[in-house]
Amino acid sequence: MHRDIKLENIMMSDNTETAVVKVVDFGLAKMIGSKEKTDEPYGTLGYAAPEVLQKDHYSFSCDLWSLGCIIYAMFSGSLPFDSDSGEEVISMNLNDPVRFNQSCWKDVSTEAINLIKGLL
Repeated sequence: MHRDIKLENIMMSDNTETAVVKVVDFGLAKMIGSKEKTDEPYGTLGYAAPEVLQKDHYSFSCDLWSLGCIIYAMFSGSLPFDSDSGEEVISMNLNDPVRFNQSCWKDVSTEAINLIKGLL
């Protein structure tokens, strides 16, 4: 079950139809070079890739997962794995498939949904 979220990691430049999307909230981020790996859990829970949550060694490619979460949130207004409980978010992220059962997804192209599935 998804709950509506405040998209704290996504902002718009203004309230017009031509507004530009701004991705923000990099306070918990770490720069990782192309040949570098880490196992420290950087990032915001709802956008973190499974390997980050499992504290496996991961590279900058985990950012693709986060991008999938951002795109999902832009279409639906909720994160793909969301709960008031951090433990439940982790469990859903590691064990549950991404769901596209909200009514908003009926108007989203197959290509966009496949992009999100590929990123997640």
